[in-house]
Amino acid sequence: MSGSPRSPRSPSSTSSHHLLNKDLLSPNEINVVLQQLSQPPMGITDAGLGKETWSRYLVENYFQYWGWYNPNAKKTSNAGENDIEEVTLSKGWAFFEYFTLPRKYCGDATTGSDKHGSYIRARAGETAETELYSVLFTPRSALADWGIGVSMYFSTLVAMCCIFILVGCLNIANILYYSSIEYDPLTTKWELLNILRFSAVCMDREWVVCEGCSDQKRYWNSIFANEYYGTAIDSQGEEVTLINRTTCDMAQFDQGMWNFGTLLLLIVCITAFMWYLSKLEVRFDEDNTSAPDYTLIVKNPPADAYDAEEWRDFFEKYASKQVTLCTIALDNERLLRKLVQRRQDMKRLRSRLEIADINFEDKEEVTAMVEEIAKRREKKKSCLGKLFNPLLRCCGFGMTERELWGRYQSTTEAIKELQKEEFDVSAVYITFETEQGQRTALEALNASRTELIANTAIGLDPSALFRGKVLNVGEASEPTAVRWMDLNYSSISMGLRTSFTLIVTLGLVALSAFILNLCRTRVGTMLYAVILSTLNFIVPFTTRIMVSYEKHFDEGSMQRSLYIKITLFRWMNTAIITRLITPFVATLGVNSIDMINTINALLISETFMTPLLKYFDFFQIMDRHYFAPRATTLEELYSCFTGGWWNLAERFTDFTKILLLAIIYAPFMPLIYFFCALIFMIQYWMDKFLLLRSWSKAPRLGTETARFSRKYFTTAAIVLGSISSAYAYFQSPFSQLCDCSEDESCIASDTTFQDVLLLNGTTVSSVETSSNKAVKFCNMYIRPFPPVPDRVGPVSWMADGQEWLSRFWGWFCLALLVTYLFVIWWNQLVKFVMACWKGMYKVRHFSKFAHTFGFILHYLLPQPAGVDQRKDFSSGIGIESFGYIPQLVVPGFHFPLLACDIDNINVDLISWRNPNIDATREPYLAYDDYNLIFDVPHEGMNRCKNCDRTEMNTGNEKSKHIFSIVKHWPPEWALDKQD
Repeated sequence: MSGSPRSPRSPSSTSSHHLLNKDLLSPNEINVVLQQLSQPPMGITDAGLGKETWSRYLVENYFQYWGWYNPNAKKTSNAGENDIEEVTLSKGWAFFEYFTLPRKYCGDATTGSDKHGSYIRARAGETAETELYSVLFTPRSALADWGIGVSMYFSTLVAMCCIFILVGCLNIANILYYSSIEYDPLTTKWELLNILRFSAVCMDREWVVCEGCSDQKRYWNSIFANEYYGTAIDSQGEEVTLINRTTCDMAQFDQGMWNFGTLLLLIVCITAFMWYLSKLEVRFDEDNTSAPDYTLIVKNPPADAYDAEEWRDFFEKYASKQVTLCTIALDNERLLRKLVQRRQDMKRLRSRLEIADINFEDKEEVTAMVEEIAKRREKKKSCLGKLFNPLLRCCGFGMTERELWGRYQSTTEAIKELQKEEFDVSAVYITFETEQGQRTALEALNASRTELIANTAIGLDPSALFRGKVLNVGEASEPTAVRWMDLNYSSISMGLRTSFTLIVTLGLVALSAFILNLCRTRVGTMLYAVILSTLNFIVPFTTRIMVSYEKHFDEGSMQRSLYIKITLFRWMNTAIITRLITPFVATLGVNSIDMINTINALLISETFMTPLLKYFDFFQIMDRHYFAPRATTLEELYSCFTGGWWNLAERFTDFTKILLLAIIYAPFMPLIYFFCALIFMIQYWMDKFLLLRSWSKAPRLGTETARFSRKYFTTAAIVLGSISSAYAYFQSPFSQLCDCSEDESCIASDTTFQDVLLLNGTTVSSVETSSNKAVKFCNMYIRPFPPVPDRVGPVSWMADGQEWLSRFWGWFCLALLVTYLFVIWWNQLVKFVMACWKGMYKVRHFSKFAHTFGFILHYLLPQPAGVDQRKDFSSGIGIESFGYIPQLVVPGFHFPLLACDIDNINVDLISWRNPNIDATREPYLAYDDYNLIFDVPHEGMNRCKNCDRTEMNTGNEKSKHIFSIVKHWPPEWALDKQD
């Protein structure tokens, strides 16, 4: 973006002049700005420098002129340059870059301080000079503007990439050992660059006579191992069992200890990194002062506490300066859902009728148009349409215009009935002018669980009771993360819904395991890996549909639920199921369907297939390059450029999946650490590119997901990986065969056998055994815990070195598991018990000790992150601090839909900006078209839609409370500044 006053993408004075002379704001008011932003096309240099997306450059300079790509090309060429309502691809891409993609201010485009150099994120639709973020040069600290959790995610990827390279270097000894003839005499047959050469795959095999194996045929009776089991008749006329076993033994003491040192270094590095992240969270929190630093939530307010002044008076005694904002959320989910459905039906009808400014209040006119369109559509309906229409209708699609219009009218009547009810208060958000005010209030109102249940002030001061009620208060989440329609649900209801979706997730895991097993055994390993990567890619979308059934107070809680389910699916499918469904004797096999070969194919797929699936998002490609060129209205056009779906919880599960995969299979494939470091590096750059160039806007999230991931799942991955490694060394060499002891007579009568019948049905003409000494069956597929030889008695397959190695690993993983359970879960139990009789929030106590000596007191006594910045809330409004304004993010709508009266608040408290605010009129009027309270008139309305205060209605002061209440008390200095 150039620094000139009128850059090629900056809105000119023409658009502002047009807005100044508008009598009313139309539903398509953003078209004015986009008309200017869409002309003229930039050059290839600008695209290369990141001033616009490459896709936009190619479309505007080439694709849009091709009739097969853009059927509307002729219509566009005949339109005038200043035709604001004309549907053009340039407008769609301008909307994508200026409303969907994140942008930052250029230089001194804002009056706020520039805390990241030039990285101050602009709000959607900002008309000041802005530019796209640079994919290469945007620092990770600037990504905190998406929420501290996003910055934590990218910091985690960078750190884990470096850690894996470090521990991989320590594991070079094992890499060299597995590629040597000392481990596998036939290793030289591998190609030099074949990754499997550096793994525990064993090519050297030998036929042996096995005594007692005829009764254990089941261990070889699978597609993986049936070629290794055969029967023949010896020279004595007796049937003997022949087994083709591997000669390699990976459980050498030196190699096991190298892997232990690698794991120990990994644990130390991750622990240090977790400590660093906790400090980084504080630093990012201090650099990005936001509304949660000033706000608390009351989760159990009295049902009739509608008076914001009463709430302010109660909390003023804790404020170091004042209470600035109060939001009283109501239990009006039923009403809001009907209003949203009405808006969606209105949008569909407007698109079907192809008239943007239709007056839905004129029922006769709309009915006539609906009938005309319906008759026309009936004549055009094809045979395929008649065939598939019933199926689409069963899935909720394919409603006719008549049905949409009928539902629209019935929904309107239902809304009018709901407006006669009065909705209870479900939650209250109190925003203080200073951080200290919030912390003082939280500490003073810090009630125990017993006090909350009994509604009795045991340890609380009596002045802390509101109307004689013990308040359940806590730190608020980010304003954009509040789920306003879920605040009225009880913890029991939320828990039941979450449990149900968890059971469904377990069913999906079982189904996917069945499908993957079929792919692996019937087709091949590469298809198995591709199907697995595809399932890992699409499962977040199916899981999101399930989680939408759940109820959560905020997006952080929803993200945790989503995180658990996606992690369960990905961990099981990627790391655990592969190990479980592989027959024991095929662990070190060389065939493509054997375990190590499967993991190798999976790593290749994760390195290349997964990033490509994310980049070539099929749905987004279809939206932008097929449906957008064929859009007939601006509403349809903009809907094609809303960006791809993404979720922070889903991204963290991708990280922990790779971490678990690496630790579990490191004993078999020591090169895996370098492989996973490469995956983390590709994941970092691909996700950063998509965040800045493709993904849709998401709620600003705090540290909840990042902290939840590293506290529970990163540590769990290390523990599970350690236990898996212990079993790997305990069960090696995975042959189910042992040499006979000196006291046993295991001599085979022959060393050459003819016409050996294999278990797969084929016959081998001649088989020669390695010696005339037979072996015996011994069950290595036993799983004592801890996996130490002392737990199962004599283990005849182990040499002394393997016994010591197994003993060492077994007791270590037990100690690690006990430590994990004590530090993580015992701590939660202690917190739960302590919270029954004591409030757990502390501001001052032990803060220096906890800051110096780690996590224990931080977990037991939650404290605010960071020090008090001594910055007023009102000083950052519109830049880094936003208010708790009830709003709903509805798919298909460009901006959130407001659900409260905003006439008496500063509109900069709203987290998104309408670019077309008319400077000659009140700023709140620019948001009327996005406010649900005006959709259906009711007796409590203070004014009509798009009417300023001079045209206000008197309203009924005794009317029912049906919408949430927001009250703003700006400090005097802020009022003077506005004047």
